[in-house]
Amino acid sequence: MRRLGRVDAGVFAQLDRDVFGAEAWPQSVIEDQLGHDRIVALGVDGDSGLDAAGMLGLGVEAELLTISVRPARRRQGLARTIILGLLEAAEGAEACFLEVRSRDDGARALYEGLGFYEVGRRQHYYRDDDAIVMRRDFGNDFIP
Repeated sequence: MRRLGRVDAGVFAQLDRDVFGAEAWPQSVIEDQLGHDRIVALGVDGDSGLDAAGMLGLGVEAELLTISVRPARRRQGLARTIILGLLEAAEGAEACFLEVRSRDDGARALYEGLGFYEVGRRQHYYRDDDAIVMRRDFGNDFIP
């Protein structure tokens, strides 16, 4: 795993487009995010480039901003590895929040397995779905 910096924003944006299509973050947004010192991005390279990446906003309340994993590389532990690395980078935060599609049972199970729990719902957050807001508290001796 390596830390992604500004120079990798285009590669991150391409991965996001490959994974999410029309719902991907625009490259300009990713470049802007990676330009802030309170954003951590981690990725995993594969044989043909970036296979998975994620971004986390740092602060007293950290926020998991995005996780992208190529479909062919899913269910191999890459998202879990990235999330654990991002959570480690959130040292000093009291909690971490995220939004996940209400119908994405696999992602919700992954997050729950890492200590996240549901705290709310955002109606119509996605074009075609609601978002479940999840939280993970730090300092509660949870070990994934």
